[in-house]
Amino acid sequence: MIENKKNKTILNKFTNLKTWDLKWLISDHKLKAIKTNLNIQKNVIKALIYRELKTRISKVRFGVFGLFIQPLGVITVFLFIFSFLRGIRNDIDTALFLTVGVIFFTLFYEIAIRSLNSMQANEALFFYKPVKPIDTVIARTIVETCLYSIVLIIITAGIFFLKEIWTLDQVFIVTSSYLTLSLFSFNFGLLLMVAGHKYPIIKQIMPLLNRPLWFTSGIFFSINQIPPGIRGFFSWNPILQSIELARNGFTENYIIDPSIISYRYLIWISLFSTCISYWIYTRNEKFLLTR
Repeated sequence: MIENKKNKTILNKFTNLKTWDLKWLISDHKLKAIKTNLNIQKNVIKALIYRELKTRISKVRFGVFGLFIQPLGVITVFLFIFSFLRGIRNDIDTALFLTVGVIFFTLFYEIAIRSLNSMQANEALFFYKPVKPIDTVIARTIVETCLYSIVLIIITAGIFFLKEIWTLDQVFIVTSSYLTLSLFSFNFGLLLMVAGHKYPIIKQIMPLLNRPLWFTSGIFFSINQIPPGIRGFFSWNPILQSIELARNGFTENYIIDPSIISYRYLIWISLFSTCISYWIYTRNEKFLLTR
């Protein structure tokens, strides 16, 4: 009897609610569900970041410092070799010129190209419902972005200290170019993950495209050194755009043509690729998890 009375009072209160009250309750319920899902995804990404770091640390010597020693060593060797080949530049220090090119391209490669095999590498994790394929790419993006930002800071600080120069005219341009390239790399990596899982032949084609991409991204040359006839074609490359903008951010002596190198273009291509990659991923998420 008591329970029936309670149920009647609850029903009476519910029926007395106005339409806007019902809408508020429904929207509040949806907001709580969204918050819950976001918290779950946040915890999953944290766990994946921890797993990624733990796996990397276990593969290298010197623990956490080993994470930085390997990329620092590789990039330093590149700089040492190509600094002699490139000679002295008048607009920007040669070592700084190459540092920006090598680190920015490596960031793109480690996030985007390596995401091609992320489904296969993390296959065991997808038995847990909270873990989604996109979470693995997000975790990789965060790890690589933080890792290579520290590498960039260490190498540039070393160049400034050894050569007794300080050229950092526009910190915002350097930082935003780096982060925007990171976002574009994430989007491209998400597309490659879906495409590589759906069409395995792409895993064989992509390694063949790495070398042309390496040479067309402006790592060892500026866009001003490219013949004017094909300069516009090269400028479609977002990696080259971010590298050129970052070099100009370090020193304004490094002149870029605003009609070819545009920060607005880099932003728009990153936002456009975000929409496209997320749309393609959501349409194929079930396929990724069921196959």
